[in-house]
Amino acid sequence: MLIDTHSHINHEKLVNELPEILQNLKTGKVKRVICPSFSYSSSITSLEMAKNENVFCALGIHPEMANEYDTKMEKFLIENANNPKVVAIGEIGLDYHYGQENKDLQFQVLLRQMELAKEFDLPIIFHIRDAFDDFFEFFEKHKNLCKRGVIHCFEGDIEVAKKALSLGLMISFTGLITFKTRESVREAVKYIPLEKIMVETDAPYLTPEPFRHKVNRPEYVELVAQKIAEIKGESVENVEEITTQNAYDFFDKMRKFDESK
Repeated sequence: MLIDTHSHINHEKLVNELPEILQNLKTGKVKRVICPSFSYSSSITSLEMAKNENVFCALGIHPEMANEYDTKMEKFLIENANNPKVVAIGEIGLDYHYGQENKDLQFQVLLRQMELAKEFDLPIIFHIRDAFDDFFEFFEKHKNLCKRGVIHCFEGDIEVAKKALSLGLMISFTGLITFKTRESVREAVKYIPLEKIMVETDAPYLTPEPFRHKVNRPEYVELVAQKIAEIKGESVENVEEITTQNAYDFFDKMRKFDESK
């Protein structure tokens, strides 16, 4: 089996495909999906999505939406963090891709959500884009707040990977590793131990080759696993087994939920 550890199946681009996606979770190779949040409204719909048997969720505010973090959002997080289907805080982090005008606010919101992750004993899904240096400096100061952390949709090179691993972070790969222009990311895949890797689609975005111009879906995470196997010279079965084990170890509430059934 496979676990898609980061898939926005509550996105409007997937609304018409959702019944088929949910059915495929019952019958296909991809058996579990974690639906992360990026805003207040998506936190609500992610939690709603997790009412489906094979769907879990993460709650949080994306750095680009940092101005949405208010008392209403904090109340929502606190009220729902103990829900057995809420398996992480995320996606949270730093994103300078479109500028750094709200940089200070991003730091404030990231810190507060990390504090809540610590309070509720939840792992963290980090979104880091064009901000690795600042993030690593910040994380070193506050890593005591992080039970376990993963950098989702990793797009760094080997040097970034080395720093992430030295800080005890997991790394998750998307269909980005199948893109011709992303050789530096493939080099990072080759370097990172399989025991530190998880797989995701980040659906509906970053559809892997050969379906790049289609809307991404959880089933396509199998193509990510296959590419990792090719890059590392591993069997696909081994990659699937280890990344699934990694996901269950990282999202321990998901493991507990499944074991309690």
